[in-house]
Amino acid sequence: MLRSKLSSFREYMTPVSNDSKYIENGTITPNEFVIAGNYLADKFVTWTWNSEDTEVSEKNLKIKSFLPKEKQFLVTRKVVCYKRCEDLQKDENELAISGTVEVFDEDNNVWIVKPKEKIIEKAKETVHVDESGYNLDEEELESDGEDQFSVYDEIEDSINKRYYDLFIFYSTSYKVPKMYLVGFNNEGQPLSPKEMLSDVSPEYRKKTATIENLPIFDNKIPSISIHPCKHGNVMKLLMSKMKESRSIVSEGKDLTVDSYLVIFLKFMNSVIPTMEYDFTMDSG
Repeated sequence: MLRSKLSSFREYMTPVSNDSKYIENGTITPNEFVIAGNYLADKFVTWTWNSEDTEVSEKNLKIKSFLPKEKQFLVTRKVVCYKRCEDLQKDENELAISGTVEVFDEDNNVWIVKPKEKIIEKAKETVHVDESGYNLDEEELESDGEDQFSVYDEIEDSINKRYYDLFIFYSTSYKVPKMYLVGFNNEGQPLSPKEMLSDVSPEYRKKTATIENLPIFDNKIPSISIHPCKHGNVMKLLMSKMKESRSIVSEGKDLTVDSYLVIFLKFMNSVIPTMEYDFTMDSG
């Protein structure tokens, strides 16, 4: 891929900077990337360094000399993605139709929208006694109807479910983290670039999401990369706000670089909103 080659060349040609400016302009140094990565991996066990990931082989790694061999990148695997980004808007529209749910019509082999109350009423008409012969009370019938449309939800979730491996690398070109995503369908088969792009927010899809090979492996692994050209500006804003809030809560307590990647992941949530990877809500 031409874009992958250009990106790799730019990374290779850009000299490494060791000037700490994470508050001033939102960028970090390689050493600060390691500090922030250590904090992320320590506080949130779903994230690990490459040396601790069982699926990474040292034989096929392209080592960057400015980072420790065991801390070239961070990774979390099998991140669940139930819906496409377009489905978020669809869900919001459906919620506006109060009390409806999508169910499968077995007679006509199609999905249709029905009032939720109708499903519950149908359960009341068809289920009158339990296995011991006793009549089911109103609450039990209500529960039976609820269970019916829950099954439909589970079937739909299973069909739409995808999994992603997420990688965080350090970009020498922009002096910020750069995220890569590799997707798989519910059967474990790799997703096409087009399929993976459908899981990126439309707002970012055409502007910052590109197809690249993962930059540190000898074997070519297609991925979605989130271009980091704006990361510094966004992180500057977020870090400044975080510093202000901390100053209010604890006067004189400076914001350290440790939490940089935690904040970065919350920013990424706007880019990939349907992926359930952010378990950092309890961070202090």
